[in-house]
Amino acid sequence: MLLWTEKIETGHTLIDAQHKMLFTYINRLEEMLSVTNPSLKEVEFCLELVNFIEKYAAVHFVDEEGCMESHRCPVRQENKAAHQTFLQFFHRFKSRFHSEGCRPQVLGELHQACAQWIEQHILQIDVQLKPCLNRSPTS
Repeated sequence: MLLWTEKIETGHTLIDAQHKMLFTYINRLEEMLSVTNPSLKEVEFCLELVNFIEKYAAVHFVDEEGCMESHRCPVRQENKAAHQTFLQFFHRFKSRFHSEGCRPQVLGELHQACAQWIEQHILQIDVQLKPCLNRSPTS
């Protein structure tokens, strides 16, 4: 179970709220990993999860990249590149999800990727936005 802590905060209200929403979905996904015969409600959650991550990436990545750009965050290019890599992964995952469904192995792959994303991206790159927020944004 992923726990939100201060070390994860970027200091930007919107970005942190979006990250918290991602945590909520990933934690719910973790609960589902033990389900071998999902109910209709659990299958609906799987579909909701995939749609959420797709929309989340589309909106959150734009918001975060814009924020990093306006505050001249030194890792803004690295951030954009990581976002592109995640989108490529998600495209492959979504294709597999549509062909194989809510199998635990498929969902486990998504959970592992999202957990790694938090560890390797949010905790390494996104948090570098925090000290940049005290600077004046560019016009």
